[in-house]
Amino acid sequence: MTRPALSAIVTFHGEGILAHTSLRSYALSRKVAREHGFEVELVLVLDNADHQTRMFVTEHPDLDGTEILVETRLGDAALARNAGVAACRADYVCTLDGDDLVSTAYFLVHMKEAARQQGRFVLHPEMVLSFGMYSAFNWQVDQEGGYYDENALLTVNPWISAAFSTRELFESIPYVACYPKRTGFGYEDWYWNAETIARGVVHRLAWGSAYFYRRKWHGSLNEASHALKTVIPCTSLFALGRKRGEGQGHV
Repeated sequence: MTRPALSAIVTFHGEGILAHTSLRSYALSRKVAREHGFEVELVLVLDNADHQTRMFVTEHPDLDGTEILVETRLGDAALARNAGVAACRADYVCTLDGDDLVSTAYFLVHMKEAARQQGRFVLHPEMVLSFGMYSAFNWQVDQEGGYYDENALLTVNPWISAAFSTRELFESIPYVACYPKRTGFGYEDWYWNAETIARGVVHRLAWGSAYFYRRKWHGSLNEASHALKTVIPCTSLFALGRKRGEGQGHV
């Protein structure tokens, strides 16, 4: 079997029939990448998935046998992603959610942009289009662009959870479980973004890619975290005494 260029981790929990549409979108983007010479493997993580979700994933008509199926009972989005990383075979890895959609050239655009990067980096889709409970769109922030403000991470997460980087980076800076109902901490992707930046990783955009973010009426982890008034764990990005570049002060 050809060694994949990209491992795309898709985490599933209780999406039900929504998993069918999402997998169709990811499989189509995989097809486009393959047509341009990039082999993409889908790593499907079923974390405490209900019977209906498991059925829609494992019996999906677009699966071709190259997929890796990971079944876990972790009960946490961060740990589920880490389990997916552990199963990956490619040098590049991206994270996706089991009820969202992507543009057809999503994987291809990210692979091409990755080839232009130097040093340690994370790529995010250029545009996010929200749909479902409400409709909206926004362009994400490039860390080397004029709209980026490191201090903004104190109050807002500049990027959605969809991230692309090297497998080495995901392994060396894993996601950290928050368990918001027990701890009051949440937003594992926001915390991961801050921790990667604190370690010198630069967050860039895969220009020309779009992520379609489903805003669910019920069962959204983000909405649950908002309701619990959770905060991100203490991050080294804003730790007292952390050395900053010349001209930057402590927060």
